[in-house]
Amino acid sequence: MNVEQLIAGNEEAFGELVRETRGLLMSLAMGLVMDREEAKDAVQDSYLRFWRARRKLDPEGNVKAYLATIVRNVCLTRLKRNRPQLSLDSVPEPESGRERSTTLAVREVLHAAMRILTEKEREVVALIHYMGMDSREVGAVLGQSDSTIRSRYQAARIRMRNHIIRNYPEFARTI
Repeated sequence: MNVEQLIAGNEEAFGELVRETRGLLMSLAMGLVMDREEAKDAVQDSYLRFWRARRKLDPEGNVKAYLATIVRNVCLTRLKRNRPQLSLDSVPEPESGRERSTTLAVREVLHAAMRILTEKEREVVALIHYMGMDSREVGAVLGQSDSTIRSRYQAARIRMRNHIIRNYPEFARTI
């Protein structure tokens, strides 16, 4: 991808960027807003914001990290505007017995586990897991130290794992 072409407004270069990043950004947005339609809207809005601000791009900068920052900010704004703060009460109760093991997919279990995380923990997990960023890159995006990011990521993974073991033991071996 040629950053200079993006800055110049080359629509083909922008289309290539969208094709390369759409899945990653959608995963990131889903990890943050936990709603498919809201995530789609956030990603679309993020691309629009990126296009409008393309002239400010650093030719030597990391375009994917810049896009991830935009998606993160858009998602946080949408969460603050549209949804109440998530609490442990909003995590769905697991079904009982055999029904649970046959009806829940791994994705649903992970979705439920993500819901128990704080907003900051979800951000870190989404950026590391879905965007494939390392803790240093995530720290740069969030304005936090590398050690803070590593600590928050580890704590989030432990909380998610414990939730899954406690509520969905048949999935515990897959995590």
